[in-house]
Amino acid sequence: MKRLDFGWTTLMVLALVFLVLVYRVPAASWVTLGLGPVLEVLHAPVRWMQDASLWFEERQQLQQEYAVLKQRLEQQAAIIQRTHSLEEENRQLKALLGIANIEGFNWQATKVLGRSPDTMSQRLLVQAPHARIDDVVVSSEGLVGLVVEAREGYAVVRTILDASLSVPVTLPGSHLAGLVRGQGNELVIDFLPWDEAPKVGDVFVTSGAGGLFPPGIPVARVLRVDPVPGTMYAHVQGSPVAHWQKANWLAIADRRAIDRP
Repeated sequence: MKRLDFGWTTLMVLALVFLVLVYRVPAASWVTLGLGPVLEVLHAPVRWMQDASLWFEERQQLQQEYAVLKQRLEQQAAIIQRTHSLEEENRQLKALLGIANIEGFNWQATKVLGRSPDTMSQRLLVQAPHARIDDVVVSSEGLVGLVVEAREGYAVVRTILDASLSVPVTLPGSHLAGLVRGQGNELVIDFLPWDEAPKVGDVFVTSGAGGLFPPGIPVARVLRVDPVPGTMYAHVQGSPVAHWQKANWLAIADRRAIDRP
């Protein structure tokens, strides 16, 4: 009997709780509670689409921001490169002032426009509206060559590596006199006696003989000295002092009007 009374008591309590819930909670809420899981399943694809759309929008915005940032970085890199180029050109121009200070000549800076790939006849194209044939061309280090063709706005320069060009030279502090001529990528200094042969590292400068080249311009640095068999002369090889292969600016020596017709 006690067990039966306990069961009836529990049943009555549950019934009472049910009646209270029915009385307190509207019918619509019961429907909502019952359909909640179903609504969650139905809304899931919509949420996924919204999340995917938001992800694509954020990704597109990031790509646009990256493109703008990349463009700015490229512009800054171009500005930095241009600044370095201008600084190097400014350095070259200042250095030209040190060598282009020889009496009897007017010196004008000229910009290099192009270089010949021919190693046996290396020539340059420079911007020089007032150049004339046989004008002397130098870099900040030394002699480059002569103008062989002059047209309106530009000139062609034959460098000292050209085998057809000979430059009278001397060794400072001595009475040596020789001729420098091109031989491939090197220079040869002819007519130097073996007993007075220069040393490796010596620098020959223009002697001024013949009046074509101003005196005192560095031309060739000695690389090797060998005796010429059966003669009293030395075979001297050298390299140009001037490094015009990378120079953007050179200087042209224009003779003064009193020296020209």
